[in-house]
Amino acid sequence: MEQCPIKEMEIEFQCVVDTENSLFEPVPAKKIKPEWYKKLPALVKDEFGQRLDTIKKCPAMHDWLSMGYLVRNRHTVLIFLGQNEKNAPISVAYPLKDLNADQLSTLKKLLKENNGDKIADYLLKNELKMEELDGTRYTHALGGHPAKQVTGMSRDNQMQIKMDMDFLIKTPTGTSCYYLDPFLFDNPYISTWQGIIDTDSFNQITTNNKLIFYPKVNTSFIIPKGTPLVQIVPFVRYPWKSKMTYLTKEEIDKRFEDEVEHGILKGMNERDIKKEVSEPFYARNFKTRKEYS
Repeated sequence: MEQCPIKEMEIEFQCVVDTENSLFEPVPAKKIKPEWYKKLPALVKDEFGQRLDTIKKCPAMHDWLSMGYLVRNRHTVLIFLGQNEKNAPISVAYPLKDLNADQLSTLKKLLKENNGDKIADYLLKNELKMEELDGTRYTHALGGHPAKQVTGMSRDNQMQIKMDMDFLIKTPTGTSCYYLDPFLFDNPYISTWQGIIDTDSFNQITTNNKLIFYPKVNTSFIIPKGTPLVQIVPFVRYPWKSKMTYLTKEEIDKRFEDEVEHGILKGMNERDIKKEVSEPFYARNFKTRKEYS
């Protein structure tokens, strides 16, 4: 396998807020899995009582779940979605201190009413909001993109939610980062704006730390602390070109015979794997080493 020309790969998370008020933290994705996925068996029965493989049998699933780093919130965040005095959509994000059961219950009731003033008054009266650091030029910016900035989009009736991470990301020359929606976490309230940032050069004090989310709902909600919000995957930039190749029926038949009937895939299709997942076969024959620590 061809080796990457960069000998030492290191992604650096440069923290600019390192106190108990720090809202976000990066964690290797391999350390966090969706709760529903952890409970999911490899084999189940369908409605006819027949064996059915779940997605845990997908050979590459572990790789997808383990790629890169997950950014999660260290404190609960309340997101208010409403309208301003001009009836334009707005969003307000409140990082919260730890809530007891009564406080959480009250907030959920207020969220159903979706009265921004009542919510703000309750947070202020009970001192539940995490205050920004005093005397620091760099503080948590919690705002959004006005709805008119995405006019014509299916979600242009809502303000897009925008937050600043507490750290910048720096990678070696020739590398960039994918900012992705956390794979399989299926957040019911928000999805991440996805894209690429050249973190080897665009890493100044207020640049690549921006996180933007589409609201999936029309009402206010709470993001529990520890929720993965974005998946950061560093990669080496290479120039690519594309071409389309059309295989003839004869070529397809030959490949099927060479690869499936007599080749490396024969073992995967013939083995009795009722008590195991496909990962061992995939790992022995196809998987390459990937490290994110």
